Amino acid sequence: MSIRISFTLENDLAHQIEQFAQEKRIERNEAILRLIEAGIEKYAEDRSFVPVLRERSFEEVKVINRSLESLTDAVKDLKKEIRVVHHILDLKWQNNQQPAPQETRRWWEFWKGL
Repeated sequence: MSIRISFTLENDLAHQIEQFAQEKRIERNEAILRLIEAGIEKYAEDRSFVPVLRERSFEEVKVINRSLESLTDAVKDLKKEIRVVHHILDLKWQNNQQPAPQETRRWWEFWKGL
């Protein structure tokens, strides 16, 4: 079964694939297939195989920073809303609270309740 895949490569990786294809004297598509198959075989043989982490490109960093800024703004807005709700609940609680008769008397007026 064959599938058609479209993806974007970084310049360095594309250059490495081109070099591999030139060294083996094969087409670029065939070189990509061989590299994918070799990677799958390596992963299947070596269970402890961990792919090398690549550095993020400048565009990815900008996107991540923008999403972090929007997330911080959302958290700030949520914090403001929580303060307002807390204030409203506190006011309602204070308005509904009626002091008990014992609390309205002074300590020396204890006999008035007897």
